[in-house]
Amino acid sequence: MILKNIIPLLLISILSSTAIADPICDSIITRELEQCVRVNFESSDRNLNSAYKILAQKLSPQQRKILLTSQREWVIYKEKICQAVYDFITPGQEAGIEKWSCLDEITKTRSRELRYIDSASGMNEFFRAADIVSKLYEGGDRSRFIDKLTNMALENSDSHWNYYITENCKLLAARFHEEKRECIARQVFYEY
Repeated sequence: MILKNIIPLLLISILSSTAIADPICDSIITRELEQCVRVNFESSDRNLNSAYKILAQKLSPQQRKILLTSQREWVIYKEKICQAVYDFITPGQEAGIEKWSCLDEITKTRSRELRYIDSASGMNEFFRAADIVSKLYEGGDRSRFIDKLTNMALENSDSHWNYYITENCKLLAARFHEEKRECIARQVFYEY
């Protein structure tokens, strides 16, 4: 499917321009490489916790409850997906590397989302990417691309992911009146 192939390329391009400088993990020794990737994840996790605390302090009690619920569902989803990556590769030596990489990337994506919820800025990359994809595959119709992403969310059977999206988009609607359809599409676009 062309859409599935273009999204990772766009995501890599977008993320490379906004990534926080992590140590480059380039050892040829598996355990050293795994250690490096784990350290990167731990740094990303600290950044996520900081972004979460900053945001939570700014929210009303009702919004904090929504944030807490969405965060809990996201954590369950993150652990489940990255464990599945590990299980798929096991007994390969790279299984640990891939699991830590998975945890790191998903955590960085959630940190960006929390910063977006905090300030309503920094996620224009999604709309730029949506415009590129829609020009290439949807005759320039961004709305059609967003509809396709939204439909992909409806096809996802993971209850934790779906509940995370629901609560996260509820919070964004309350804070910034973000359209639910665009919020769902953005979540799907950045899903691991």
